[in-house]
Amino acid sequence: MRVLVAPDSFKGSMSAVEVCDITRRALEASLDECQVDCIPVADGGEGTLDSFVFACGATLFSAKVTAPDYRQIDAKFAVMGDTAIIEMAQASGLPLTGDKNDPVRATSYGTGELILAAVDEGCRNIVLGIGGSATTDGGIGCLSALGVRFYSAVGETVSPDGQGMSEVERIDLSGIDPRISRCSFTVLCDVNNPLYGENGAAYIYSPQKGADKETVLFLDSALRNYEKALIASIGVDCAGLSGSGAAGGMGYGLRAVLDAQLRAGAQAVFDICDFDSRAKAADVIITGEGKFDRQSLMGKVPAEVIKRAGDKPVLVLCGVSDMTQVQSVAAVFETNPSHLPFEEVLPGCKESLYTAVFDGVAGFLKKFEKNS
Repeated sequence: MRVLVAPDSFKGSMSAVEVCDITRRALEASLDECQVDCIPVADGGEGTLDSFVFACGATLFSAKVTAPDYRQIDAKFAVMGDTAIIEMAQASGLPLTGDKNDPVRATSYGTGELILAAVDEGCRNIVLGIGGSATTDGGIGCLSALGVRFYSAVGETVSPDGQGMSEVERIDLSGIDPRISRCSFTVLCDVNNPLYGENGAAYIYSPQKGADKETVLFLDSALRNYEKALIASIGVDCAGLSGSGAAGGMGYGLRAVLDAQLRAGAQAVFDICDFDSRAKAADVIITGEGKFDRQSLMGKVPAEVIKRAGDKPVLVLCGVSDMTQVQSVAAVFETNPSHLPFEEVLPGCKESLYTAVFDGVAGFLKKFEKNS
């Protein structure tokens, strides 16, 4: 029996890596002969590095970088051949500053330093997950670290942050590290916000990063000024592109200056980890997430697994579900079948997942194998 396990995280309780590890152990303990292949799925935010290390055997590296508040910190990135997996949250994430975050002065400079560290290791394909950022700087910090220069109206270099965005008038690409032009960039983002406006980066996301109403207006104006300067300097206009407002405008900055490809995080992870080939080699595919409902079938991880599974049976593991029968799903297994309050079941959620796999999923697979 060859089983491919490709879940999302169970939000608030278990990472996708933990779900894979528990499922693997339960299957191997309950079935006499079972080969388990795992692809924990991340969307570009926290946990992306762990997913690639677990699923593809990527190697972790560490580099000294600049935090959003300009402290020097150690951050990790992963390497697979000539491909680097970089998690923006490692260098420029909100947890690094927490409730002390300054939404105007927070910089993404450290993310650019991580990119350079990966290039130093020989990587030429950069996959950057931009979830969980502390910044609303349009990527000006990251690009500054790569050698892009941003000048004010009086010819002075602006600060690599939201304040600098409000002052920039001219962009100079002549100092960019020459190796960057030989790199391809894929940005993992699962939001489709434009750069500015009521649905843009400042209005939607900067309040989570400590911005009050006045600061939101300031940052939105700064993003508009940034776009104006980029259009005047390099002639690229992509502020309305889906995902350009991701990570405080990081999606926009990398698309405009580095011609980065913006992709939905989960879909890119499936492609990079070669999900399709691994699915063809499997007899059964298991996916899952914390709550399995109608929204799960609208672009979330289970929907992508079902779409790519072909004629292979798909099983769904979840905490709770309001759908017991779903077209293209062979069976649904809940870890909290009584639908008790989340706070009550959280302490024992890992044990409950193990039991659901050991008893429910394994029983299904034994019958499936017998009837095949």
